Amino acid sequence: MAPSSRTEYDIDDDDKVEGDHRFDPRPLDDGSPARIIATMVGIVGILLLGSLFWSALGALLGAFGAASQAVPTPRPAPVLVVTVVPSTLAAATSAPTLQSSTATLVSGTATPVPTAEPTRQPTATPLAQAEGRAPWILLPQPAPGARVTPGPVTVEARGRGDFAITDIRLELDGAALQSTLEQRGESTWRGFASARVGAGPHTVKAVVVDEKGKSGSYRWSFDAAP
Repeated sequence: MAPSSRTEYDIDDDDKVEGDHRFDPRPLDDGSPARIIATMVGIVGILLLGSLFWSALGALLGAFGAASQAVPTPRPAPVLVVTVVPSTLAAATSAPTLQSSTATLVSGTATPVPTAEPTRQPTATPLAQAEGRAPWILLPQPAPGARVTPGPVTVEARGRGDFAITDIRLELDGAALQSTLEQRGESTWRGFASARVGAGPHTVKAVVVDEKGKSGSYRWSFDAAP
């Protein structure tokens, strides 16, 4: 058998390609771990980008709202209202006052008709009242409820008022005493009298009168015992 005259250099190029398996043109398996990881990374990236976009949009809207509130709103200018008084009112106020009598037109002739004047009612004039308070009694002697020795005693009382005191009358057990009046201050007067009392209870009455005719009185009691 004659040896083949074909050498290794005469091998067809197609044969070399079929024997070289370093490149596999088949696509990668969709379920491979690398494909899954790449898909997850892409999804996470899309979610992050969306979140950043909405955050930026919300911050922009918030800044716009704050800026719009900071800008002062112009207030409307005040409106001047002018009230026009009708000329008829001015004419009515400036019209002359009518006379007390009215004229009646009869057949073209003006006849004055007198108007009855109303009867004036008498007004009661209040009586003039004296000003000031009524005078009063102070510092009666012997003191109310006191006990004195039977015999001579001095009965007195002081009167005071808004006007000058003109009289202080003293009574002992219903009998009038001959009293003396003296001024002791700017508005105080003293009335006193001497009397003799026996043992037992006694009653004194003092009446004070001022220059306006006003009066005041006071009654008290004391005892005389040895």
